[in-house]
Amino acid sequence: MDLRLALERRAERPPAIALAVVTCCGSLDGAMLRPADQSEAQLLSGPLEILSLAGTLSLSGVHLHLTVGDGQGAVFGGHLLAGCRIRTTAEIVLAALPDAVFRRNFDPRTGWRELTISPRPSARRLLRRSRS
Repeated sequence: MDLRLALERRAERPPAIALAVVTCCGSLDGAMLRPADQSEAQLLSGPLEILSLAGTLSLSGVHLHLTVGDGQGAVFGGHLLAGCRIRTTAEIVLAALPDAVFRRNFDPRTGWRELTISPRPSARRLLRRSRS
């Protein structure tokens, strides 16, 4: 199973309005990462230990950073891309933030879809809006 693709699938299911990665540990057969300030992906051969995973998930996208270590203790990190096959396990803890809405909107200044956090409308406000 691919770690990033599994998280993207999770972000498509309720209550994925605003999810945050709390922690993750496990192992990978290999990792595909995009290091900071690089446009090209880097393929790392495994086995690799997952040392940390951080990021946000929402219906409009995910932004995930992964840190892994190899058998010699070298550590690598970057943006988590598709191509990170789970080796034995990936124990992932996600926190749902019921009072928030995460959206990714294009920012012309950065050239990226950046995270925008809004308060989640209450059911009562939504009902009032639909009646007016």
